[in-house]
Amino acid sequence: MSDVPALIEAFEEGTLLRPDYGLPNLVDVARAIGAVGRVPGLELSPFASELADELRQRRHVVLVLADGLGHDMIEREEAAETLRAHLRRELRTVFPSSTAVALTSLTTGEWPAKHGVTGWWTHIDEVGPTTVLQYRRRSDSQSLSELGVDPADVFPVQPFVKRMRRLCHFLMPRDIAGSIYSRYWSGGPAAAGYSSLNDTFEAARRTVMDADEPTFVYIYAPHVDAEAHHAGPDSREARSAIVAVDRLFATLAAELGEEATIVLTADHGHTAVTAQQRLLIRDSDGIPGMLEHPPAGDARVVEFHVRPGRHEEFEARFRERFGSAFFLLSTDEVEELQLLGPGPLAEATRARLGDYMAISRGAQVLGYHPAKASRDALQQRSHHAGLLAAELHIPLVVA
Repeated sequence: MSDVPALIEAFEEGTLLRPDYGLPNLVDVARAIGAVGRVPGLELSPFASELADELRQRRHVVLVLADGLGHDMIEREEAAETLRAHLRRELRTVFPSSTAVALTSLTTGEWPAKHGVTGWWTHIDEVGPTTVLQYRRRSDSQSLSELGVDPADVFPVQPFVKRMRRLCHFLMPRDIAGSIYSRYWSGGPAAAGYSSLNDTFEAARRTVMDADEPTFVYIYAPHVDAEAHHAGPDSREARSAIVAVDRLFATLAAELGEEATIVLTADHGHTAVTAQQRLLIRDSDGIPGMLEHPPAGDARVVEFHVRPGRHEEFEARFRERFGSAFFLLSTDEVEELQLLGPGPLAEATRARLGDYMAISRGAQVLGYHPAKASRDALQQRSHHAGLLAAELHIPLVVA
C-alpha cells in the first residue's frame, strides 16, 4: 500500500503544493546573493541571474530574513504599507518548510536533499533527534558540545558566505548571536547581537556608510514567527510584529536606498491549528515500541526510524491510527518525488530521514508522547513545515 497516489491527487487538486524547483524560490535568492559576492561554482536559474543583476546595481546589499512572515501575511496586513508597496513577487520556500531547514538552505545555497538538515528536530546518529538551532539533544536538552558532537558532522555542507568576496556583517538577536548554529551560518565569526529591531538600523547604517568596499549585511528577525506560534498568525501580537518589521524595512530603504539594495524574504509562513487538530502518538498506540529512535522532523512532517522487521506492522498501525490526517511515505518515495529538492538524497540526508516521512494532509500536527518538547510544541497556536500554500509561499520585497 502506498500513499503516493493520494498525495499526488492532493497536489493536482491544489489542496497541497508540490515542490516545483522551476519556480522562483528561496534557494534562488541565496544563490543570487552568493553570485553578487562572487562565490564560484553557483548554478543560477534565470530568476536568480536576474535578481543578481539587480543587486549589483548598488554597492551594498542588506538582506532581512523575517522568520515566519508568509506572503499571505503581508497581503492581509494593510498597516505594512512599505512591505506591500515593495512586494516584488511570491516565492517558494524549501520543504520541509521549517526554520532550521530553510535557514540552512539560505546560507549554503543548497536544497535540503543535499545539506542534510531535515527538520526542527534533525536525527543525528550519535545522539538521536536534536534541536539543531539550539545544538541540543531533544530528549534531555543536553548540549551536543558536551556530548562531544562536532558541528561539522551536524552540518556537513559549509555555508557559501565563507567564500564571499565582500565584507559581511551579521545582525542577530543577542541571545543567539554567538550560538554554534549562528557561527555556522555566518561562516565562523559571531554575529553582532541586538536587543531590539530598532538597534539593527543603526548597526546596518554604520556598516554601509563606513565601508570602503562593497558589503553584505544580514539581519535575522524572529519576531513574527515567535508571536505567530504564541498567539496565532492573525493575532494582534503577530500583526504588531509585522508592522515592526515594516518600520525597519521602511527606515533602511529611506536612509540607505541610494547606497544599498534592501531585500526582505522569509523562511516559511504559518497555518493556524485548533485543539482538535493536535494529535499525539501515545504508548498505547503501539508505535513507540516499533521505533529505533524517537521521531524527528517537525510536528507537521514527522520522520521515523523503524526497528528491523517491524516495517509492515508500523505502516499498518500508523495508517490505522493517523492515516486520515497524515500521508505516510517511505524515504525512497520521498526521494522519487523529489520533495526535498532536485536530484538524489545525499547520504547524510537519507540516513537522517530514516525509513518513513509522515506529512500532514491539512493543518493537523502530530506529537510524540514521551517527548516533553514535542508535547509543548503542540500547544502552539500556529505551525509550519508542511505543504500548505500558507507555509510554502514567502515574499520577496525589494527596495
